[in-house]
Amino acid sequence: MRGNITYCIIGTGFAGTCALWHVVQRLTDPRRRPSLSRSAVTIVTVERGPVNGPGYPYAKDNVQLAHRCNNEASTMGIHGNDFVDWLAESKPWLIRDHPELVLETHPGVELGAWQPDNAEFYPRALFGLYLERRFQEAVERARAHGIDAQQYVRHEAVDGYATEQGFALSLRSLDTGHRFTVDGIDRVLLSTGHWQSKAAHPLSGASGYLASPYPPDAVKAAVSERVRSRRARGERPRVFVQGMGPSGIDAIMTLCGDGEFTYTDDGHIASYRPAAQAGDEPLHIVAGSRCGFFPPVRGPLAPFEPHHLTAERLAEIRRDHQGHLKIERILELLDKDLRRATAGAVGWDDFKSPRFDSAREKLASDLQDSYTGNLVHTIALKARRMRFYHQLEPMDKATYDRLLDTHFIRTAVPMPSANAEKLLALMDAGILTTVKQGYDAPHPAVGEDGDFRITYRSGEGGQSTLRADCVIRASGQDFRMENHPSPLVQNLLRRGEIVPHEEGGYVTGGIALDARGGYRVLKRTGGGCVPSPHLTSYGSPVRFWQHEHNFAGAFVEAAEWVADEWLDAAADVTVRSAAVDSPGLVTSETGS
Repeated sequence: MRGNITYCIIGTGFAGTCALWHVVQRLTDPRRRPSLSRSAVTIVTVERGPVNGPGYPYAKDNVQLAHRCNNEASTMGIHGNDFVDWLAESKPWLIRDHPELVLETHPGVELGAWQPDNAEFYPRALFGLYLERRFQEAVERARAHGIDAQQYVRHEAVDGYATEQGFALSLRSLDTGHRFTVDGIDRVLLSTGHWQSKAAHPLSGASGYLASPYPPDAVKAAVSERVRSRRARGERPRVFVQGMGPSGIDAIMTLCGDGEFTYTDDGHIASYRPAAQAGDEPLHIVAGSRCGFFPPVRGPLAPFEPHHLTAERLAEIRRDHQGHLKIERILELLDKDLRRATAGAVGWDDFKSPRFDSAREKLASDLQDSYTGNLVHTIALKARRMRFYHQLEPMDKATYDRLLDTHFIRTAVPMPSANAEKLLALMDAGILTTVKQGYDAPHPAVGEDGDFRITYRSGEGGQSTLRADCVIRASGQDFRMENHPSPLVQNLLRRGEIVPHEEGGYVTGGIALDARGGYRVLKRTGGGCVPSPHLTSYGSPVRFWQHEHNFAGAFVEAAEWVADEWLDAAADVTVRSAAVDSPGLVTSETGS
């Protein structure tokens, strides 16, 4: 079959690298008969960072040694158990060039005897190396089979639109500002990952306010500058970390990185020793969130099968409510399952507001439960895995987003036991304390002296305040597309090439996808929306993703769908009209 086809992947982190690997694997699989010559295939990748593969979360500039993956190694591969397999095959050069990445997870191990562990939570920096290598290998494999693989690193896509030749992207070099257009693209994957809202925060611009825990070196530099002035007055410096989820834990580990954790003979955390401060008191870290608790600790699922919250019961609710689910009835069924499984000891209200006097007490209990499995966490996690969010009525989605997601996501992204042990050691050392802010607490404010004032719930339920020299924001993401910082996203929205997902007047956040399934985005045409002939997306940019997916496993599932759909597109390629100038990939200068 004659013709040619061009694919483009925008964003080459975990999601984009996974897609590239699966597309190349299918194109070069000797068991498949290609629908067109491999030399007629072009794959273009665009990445803002200096290296393809790690993306933002796993890039070496955005991680420190103590920053762990949130999932066990066996679930992190771009296919099968590939991450663990790669660790095994890469062992010689890993223990030679990066022994610290092995020892962080396996303290005290004899490096020559080290064997990768399916159940371990390895440093994100190590996973970043894996993604970087797998990306390079996919490109090399593609080129070895005659596929034209074009890489644009340190570039960003700033605009995109349909043309007679296909889809055109305007790219800009982040180093030189040079702009040019790539046209004739048949399929584009938007895999741009998490983003930081461009909406102004009340503390934006205030000295000592950090909008993100990343990159860690920038956080440490900013905190150090503020801390020096506090110590000069003979006072103990304090940093408030707003958010107690994975990003908040990363921020805490960053701030404690100059100290030292000690270990027991069997590899558990024994204590923490802060770095010497020449007689000064060590930094005081206060972590706070609406609920005031850290996520539970990773462990095996406890034996449990739902009795009330079942697929059959959900079908009944949909029949009663014109195809929608009602959040009140789901919570009623979940409450019944919790009470049935715990002999009435725990219900939904207890899960929402755990019966612990402190975050430390709950953390210690969760760590103990992680060895055998926590029944309550298992029930809540299985409820979330039923993916009920997309079938909720629009106003119930709004209620879930405002009040309930924090409780389910707390269970869906538990921490590795090593992090729990470190947090407990920091608490025991007097370095870390926690506060509950509640759901009606005002934002942290800047006092007259330039310090921050944080409002929280006291033990008696009233409001109290504390002073902090710095605030690090590590709370949830803003999924409203109008606040996305990417010029590409804003231009695609303006042109109608993508549209925000909306139901019954409620804008859920994220890009709208084809309701029939898959990952084709919707585009505006005439008075309605139709599936885009060019654009696909998965991961954080799309609607509902954060509510219904495990990021690692879902990336693989979505990447396989994209690879199959893109190969189907190759089978449909026809000879381009001789009237089309320069068929295939076309680049043109657009000025700098």
